Amino acid sequence: MEQVLTSLNKSDIEFHPGQIWFKGERFILMNAEALGMLSRDLISTLGRERARAFLLRYGWECGYKDSISIKKLFPNASLEYLHQQAPIFHMQEGFVQVDLQGLSVDYEQNKFYMEGVWLNSFEVEQHIQHFGIVKDPVCWTLIGYASGVSTGIFGRKILYKEVACVGRGDTECRFIGRTVEEWGNDIEHELSFYGQTKIAEELEEAHQHIQKQHTMLQRIMEIHEQLNRMVLSGQSRQAVIDAIGQMLHSPVIVQDKYFRPLSWWLPNKENSGIDPYLIKPEKDLSSEFYLKLRQLYEEKCAIDFFVSDEPMFLERTIAPIVLGDEIMGYLSVIHVEGTDRELRKMITERAATVMAVDLLKEKTALNTEHKLKGEFLEELLSGTTPIEQLVKRANFMGYDFGNPHRFMLVKIFQPQNDNGLIPDQNLRMNLRNELINIVRINSHSSTKDTLIVERRGEIILLGPSDPYGLDFRKIAKNLQDRQQQLFANIKTSICISREAMSIEVLQPLFEECSNMMKVMTRLGRTNKIFLVEEMNVFDLLYAGSAQEQLLTYATRTLEKLLKYDEESGGTTLISTLHIFLANECNLQRTSKELNVSLSGLKYRIQRLKDIGEIDFNHADQKFNLQLALRILNANGKINLLEV
Repeated sequence: MEQVLTSLNKSDIEFHPGQIWFKGERFILMNAEALGMLSRDLISTLGRERARAFLLRYGWECGYKDSISIKKLFPNASLEYLHQQAPIFHMQEGFVQVDLQGLSVDYEQNKFYMEGVWLNSFEVEQHIQHFGIVKDPVCWTLIGYASGVSTGIFGRKILYKEVACVGRGDTECRFIGRTVEEWGNDIEHELSFYGQTKIAEELEEAHQHIQKQHTMLQRIMEIHEQLNRMVLSGQSRQAVIDAIGQMLHSPVIVQDKYFRPLSWWLPNKENSGIDPYLIKPEKDLSSEFYLKLRQLYEEKCAIDFFVSDEPMFLERTIAPIVLGDEIMGYLSVIHVEGTDRELRKMITERAATVMAVDLLKEKTALNTEHKLKGEFLEELLSGTTPIEQLVKRANFMGYDFGNPHRFMLVKIFQPQNDNGLIPDQNLRMNLRNELINIVRINSHSSTKDTLIVERRGEIILLGPSDPYGLDFRKIAKNLQDRQQQLFANIKTSICISREAMSIEVLQPLFEECSNMMKVMTRLGRTNKIFLVEEMNVFDLLYAGSAQEQLLTYATRTLEKLLKYDEESGGTTLISTLHIFLANECNLQRTSKELNVSLSGLKYRIQRLKDIGEIDFNHADQKFNLQLALRILNANGKINLLEV
């Protein structure tokens, strides 16, 4: 292709007082910053799409006017030559540097192709200065100019597209021009911007848009006030959700932060149940579903949520319900035809805010109730307050201790970090909230009949155990299952007390339950569920109040054997005694379990008899020895698990 992109000739410009003439046409010298500010204000006033259309048409008019000048300057030149001159005009006017990389013109066949790269685009510089990097090309005036000048020269409509743009983060601004017919459907969107809409019409459209926004904002504020009044007047969460659903004529679902359903509203015609509408946690961290959930969690604002690779997932607008910096749940409004998208999104955001107020009310009430329950339980278990006063307070708080009750004690075993500190200080509170939810789901009556508090690092549940009360074993199992799902790095042991038939026996039964938990912990029996009624004789004995006396007895019984093992630097005799008694004094089974010869085992048995003064034919002495071993093990003096 012939190289024609030459530098500016001084003869092309003439200066007269108050006038600048360029190639026989009057021009105005204008600051690029001023054009950038004009573009900025147009975008702010009209919006990006209308501003783009306006600047494209402005560029078109500039280009079309230059095409007339080019044809007048070169009346006998070929179409190809004229098109080569167009970029020169554009460069000499200071808009951009053009690197023309391809040109093909065939008027007879109605074929045209031009490709090139724009360098130092004034539009890119100004747009980035005012708006930063955006997702679409921004050289709107340049595209309009190229389309106008080529159309004027060729005599048929030619449009350009910017296929790469520095303004959207690309390395270059690349343009391609073709006839409208050659573009086909690929130019349909751009073609709509070249309509003959006047600026007055643009402003009228903008005014109507502002009026629509104003009307919508008024409706949003009215809805927001209505929902707030409902919450502050004490109406239920379900009533608020019903109101939102009826306003939008759309299914509405509220889920907690673990995506469990709390409340929902479905139109009467919906018979599919709640399950199809729920958001369900996604384990695949690379999936589109998870990435959108991550976006929702990080941005903490309403988003339109759809998943292209899950056709069964119902499109929706989701807003997180936020208290402080913590997401407490999610409000979803399912998309239905006929609902304005912008209105739905704004109502969803306001509704989530109202839900946050409702949850804050509930949280404040629960915290107050929790404090009162904690004080009541402390007085009940300390035994410092007369029973008569406790009964009056219990009646005032809605508890009826005339029915049988049980305690459930939850102990958390959490790994420590390198500094010996517990990593998650809110773990007990979170687990307590899980227990409250489980009781709410499994209770035949209101959760007000139960008392759930944290006390001295443990979680305590006190609730009715009559036929209409709580299924403690089921609740304990559900809690451990939930703990393993949400907090897999910890373990929990749960002990369920015997049944208390009156308030007077609650304190000693709790002490028994608490001591039983300590015994089970010493025995290494963690991450299990215990019922005091199912404990064996030793467990019940050691859970009693005479623990010090039992420890003294056990130490005295095995004193000589313990001293021998200590002096010899091992646990040979104690371990042999434990295994021998566990195998009912059978030499063959003991030999096999200890992996020693019969002669070696017989030597050890003889040492036990001599040093410990033991008679293995004496049944009471064997029982006492087994009891002593278990007491020392429970107290941590020896470890039978390592034997």
